[in-house]
Amino acid sequence: MVSSQPYSVPFDLGTLRDQPVERTLNPGEAERAAIASWLGIGAVESLTATVRVSRVQADRYAYAASFEAEVVQACVVTLEPVRAHLTGEFSRNFLSGPKLPAGLAHEAKSHEVSSLTDDEPEVLASPFVDLAAPVLEELSLALDPYPRAAGVVFEAQGQQEPPAPSPFAVLESLKQNLKSSTKTAAKTAGKGKNRDS
Repeated sequence: MVSSQPYSVPFDLGTLRDQPVERTLNPGEAERAAIASWLGIGAVESLTATVRVSRVQADRYAYAASFEAEVVQACVVTLEPVRAHLTGEFSRNFLSGPKLPAGLAHEAKSHEVSSLTDDEPEVLASPFVDLAAPVLEELSLALDPYPRAAGVVFEAQGQQEPPAPSPFAVLESLKQNLKSSTKTAAKTAGKGKNRDS
């Protein structure tokens, strides 16, 4: 999973033994600018992640991470900058590719796949994993898809046309008008007869 993303921290899983390894990711200013461009947002003002990798079985690894970030997005209504503090915790499982030490490869045959969690592990093409790639993926998912500046309310453009009246409603209205006209005509005719008599 060596990544083409804007920030990469390759790690050789073949060097991992029984003890978990923890790394802190803290991209610099230029790297954060590249991440912001990749995410399509105004800025990533800060990003810190703690990644812990441990060997579960000979060729299977657990990845757990937490991150904090300060980002700037454009308001979907006014385009004003909207700042947000994002946090997240997540985990992944990896199945390593070739080139593991011979002793570990032999040990892999003695373990059952069912001892892993229900999550299907991601199969790696090589024993290298990019520690930053899952962090960037989760950061992209944590972004607000419709950021709005404080107090801004989205209003639909233009006024909606009132719904056209139903043909049955039009007929009913004509029917009522006809009844009213008939009653008025009858009253007028009755008054005329009374005068003749």
